[in-house]
Amino acid sequence: KVEQRRVRLTVRGDKLDYPGETTTKTTDLITAKCLFNSVISTEGAKFMGIDIKDFYLNNVLPRKEYIRIPIKMIPQEIIDLYNLNDYVHNGFVYASISKGMYGLPQAGRVASDALVPRLKTAGYQPATHTPGLFIHDTNSIVFCLCVDDFGVKYEETKDAEHLRDTLKKDYTITEDWEGSNYCGLDLDWNYEERWVDISMDG
Repeated sequence: KVEQRRVRLTVRGDKLDYPGETTTKTTDLITAKCLFNSVISTEGAKFMGIDIKDFYLNNVLPRKEYIRIPIKMIPQEIIDLYNLNDYVHNGFVYASISKGMYGLPQAGRVASDALVPRLKTAGYQPATHTPGLFIHDTNSIVFCLCVDDFGVKYEETKDAEHLRDTLKKDYTITEDWEGSNYCGLDLDWNYEERWVDISMDG
């Protein structure tokens, strides 16, 4: 991560009784390895990675949730900055949550439901029988999607740039044109000799 030291507020999702769907279709290791094999088996193909930053955040929730935070856990500078003493009741600050946060059981599904239609508009369709695999209608792009991590096979640089630019319209992303890592897998590509070495730390 670019920011090595940071604090994030999360929600105790296990305390929520959310009635809607929370699961998403995501790729698995077998599908990812099949894609890696497809890359080295296709002349001229290459692999890249794309990651969406803060994927779970800023997506409008279908219904609001509510949170209470002990005032004693909030730094004084934050209390002063936002005048939180005006909102304290029985030692807690209460707030409504209208957008995605880490820990919400529905956050991943809400984020995915916002992403997939944007991909479809740009021509990226989910494969019929393989969860997490997407194919473009006309260009060379095939990618595995694991939450917010894209493992992308491409044959033309302009095709990969099309996917990148599609995502940049709505998200902040990071790009790995070396294709050196995907979902914790370290990848060492040799396109000339048609092999890829896969390893995992720890």
